[in-house]
Order: sequence, then C-alpha cells, then structure tokens
Amino acid sequence: MNPIDEAAAVYELAKMQHDRTAEALAEAHSNLVALMPSKEEGAVNMTGESYKVSITYGMNRTVDAAALSAIKDSVPVALFEQAIAYKPSIVLAGLRYLQSNEPGVYAALAQAITARPAKPSVKIEAITQEQLAA
Repeated sequence: MNPIDEAAAVYELAKMQHDRTAEALAEAHSNLVALMPSKEEGAVNMTGESYKVSITYGMNRTVDAAALSAIKDSVPVALFEQAIAYKPSIVLAGLRYLQSNEPGVYAALAQAITARPAKPSVKIEAITQEQLAA
C-alpha cells in the first residue's frame, strides 16, 4: 500500500469512528435535554449528585428581505431601526421590546421574520465532594 492509500485508510477509519462518536454524542445530548424542563428561550438548571446541568434554549431568527422591504414603510422609522439593523438583521433586544410593548408594530415586522428553535446548548460540570458537603 502506498502512503496515499495508507493515509486515506487511516482517515476513513477515523471518520467512521468520528461519525459513531458524533451519533452517540447526539443521542446523549437528546437524552439529557429530554430529562430537563424546557422553555422557548432562556436557561434551566438542575443539580444531580455529581453534576450540575444547565441548558440554554434560544430561537434563531432570520429576516425575509423581500417581505421586510414590502412592510418597511408601515413601521415608524425609529421603531424599525430599534428592531432591524440594516444588513438587514434582527436587533433582538429591540424586537423583544416591540413584542412586549408595541404589539401592532411587532405584528407588522413579524410578517418578515422567521423564527425556529435553536439547538439547546448543554453545559455540564463535575461537582466535587467539597461542594456536596457545603
């Protein structure tokens, strides 16, 4: 076997191992998320005997540029600029403000925004015996 074939075989084996590990990690992630409370956005925390687990939920929001262009003139400029940065991209703090305080303006902007759940972020940290005793 020449060096290219040897390297390719090693790569192929490593890729297969990586894929199996990625599948196992994804399953472990799903199982851990399933045991925790969920919410649309924000973090939840639980502590077991050996681990503290934090899961952060979020939404990935995008803007449909054509739809935004069609409704842009119906939103006051100051409020538009508070929620939409012109690239266009979403100014999340401003969008949340509109959602809570300006429902009519938010409803107009929502026609151009697509929101879909983000993959939950998982963080685990080992708890030491000293932390358990405290």
